[in-house]
Amino acid sequence: MTLELLLLIVIAACAIYWYSRRAKPEHPPPSPQPSPEPSEAVNVAQEATVALDPFLHEVVAAKQSTDEQVAAATCEYQRELDARFSYDVQVKERLSRFAREHELDRALIALWEEIQHYPSWAQRKDFGNKLKLASISGSHEKDVQSVEFTSEGQRFILSARTFHGMEGESYADFSFWEDGTEVFAITYCTRDEYGFYDSGGNVDAFKKRGNWAKVLLRLYSQIQIERNKSRADSKYFGADKIKSRFEE
Repeated sequence: MTLELLLLIVIAACAIYWYSRRAKPEHPPPSPQPSPEPSEAVNVAQEATVALDPFLHEVVAAKQSTDEQVAAATCEYQRELDARFSYDVQVKERLSRFAREHELDRALIALWEEIQHYPSWAQRKDFGNKLKLASISGSHEKDVQSVEFTSEGQRFILSARTFHGMEGESYADFSFWEDGTEVFAITYCTRDEYGFYDSGGNVDAFKKRGNWAKVLLRLYSQIQIERNKSRADSKYFGADKIKSRFEE
């Protein structure tokens, strides 16, 4: 093969490669765009309709305006409530937490469980009156039962009211009065006909005045002492007869 023939073959190959490169597009054709979803198409159509219809456009503008007015009025009212009651709510939460932490609520329930029958028992000769209360009397008006008594020279009233909730739960309101003023009140869900839950209740009133809290805790301590003694007696029930029946 001559040099001239080899040169012609190389030139022809280059020309073929050059023409084939020009025939190909520099960029691939764009892929077809997916058609919009039916819901998107409907929304676009609705927006277009609203934009072209003066009446519908006015309705949309009115709705936006009323939504803004509602939000602004709600925020303003919330600010007014915060300014009026936020401090009172904080006081309620603080005193309620204090009452539960120091078991004033449990003390009130325990006192009621102890004295609720005192007025009827006071006529009996075997009436124990473990708390040494004086001038005991009772009253019953509609669904409110009250026991009035004197302790350390002061007059107290403890009342209880039972009622049912929306879903049939039983509740009891307890109210403690010192010298004619309500000083402490709680609401609790009842456990059964013999007692009440000692957790999860609400403190409805707490007055930082008088001697009611100290008197209540003193009476509660007496109740606890008597209950603990009763548990100890049950443990050694009949022990006084052991010596006469057992010998080593």
